[in-house]
Amino acid sequence: MIPLKDIVNLLDKTLRISEIRDASVALNGLQVENNGSVSKVALAVDGSQKTIEDAIDAGADLLILHHGIYWCGLRPMTGWFKKKLVTCLEHNLAIYSAHLPLDLHPELGNNAGLAAALGLQDCRSEVDYHGTMIGVSGEFPGTVAELQAKYAQICDSKVTGVVHDSNAPAGRVAICSGGAGEEIYQMQAKGYGTYLTGEENHWVCNAAADMGINILFAGHYATETFGVKALGNLLQKEFGLPTVFIDNPTGM
Repeated sequence: MIPLKDIVNLLDKTLRISEIRDASVALNGLQVENNGSVSKVALAVDGSQKTIEDAIDAGADLLILHHGIYWCGLRPMTGWFKKKLVTCLEHNLAIYSAHLPLDLHPELGNNAGLAAALGLQDCRSEVDYHGTMIGVSGEFPGTVAELQAKYAQICDSKVTGVVHDSNAPAGRVAICSGGAGEEIYQMQAKGYGTYLTGEENHWVCNAAADMGINILFAGHYATETFGVKALGNLLQKEFGLPTVFIDNPTGM
């Protein structure tokens, strides 16, 4: 059994939770407390009721999320929202969440994980998301078609979007996980010809077609499994804790 506070302190420090600006509904850090000890950790992208129940069924007493349980905003503790909190409390399940602090981490983050899995070279911080640099860019040694195939492979998902010349060299590409399609205008201003993100957006496809930019969508969920899995590896290494990834894709 590892003290919950030791895990929280490590995550808070590693992810710079107190330093990084985020949406108020993210409520990064410890969101629900348990009895103070952890024997098994579950990792997941979203804090849905099913994910919480799956974590409990897996024997976890700590659930680490990318999207915490307060994305719905401030609301009465009634109905489905009460059920979510009561389930955690009755089954001694602590919840910890890290949104943008996990997206942007240079080693453990979603975008760092995507870049490494894609084999991008000479990576650097590049994409500004609402005032926070979270995305990265890097050189891909292959064609746009090869990049699209690799993106689909590492995310285990279908890749959609707009491609102008699949046989052209991909060159330096930019990537930002999740729902960052609107940053395509930033990509155009910076001179990028190819941009990879998660959630498909109707009007962004039109913009990509108009601007001559390749844009590839692998899904919001699929592009944001990398960070929490990396946190699981970190906790295994630091504390010897068993971990389990709870896979509940939304299809988006």
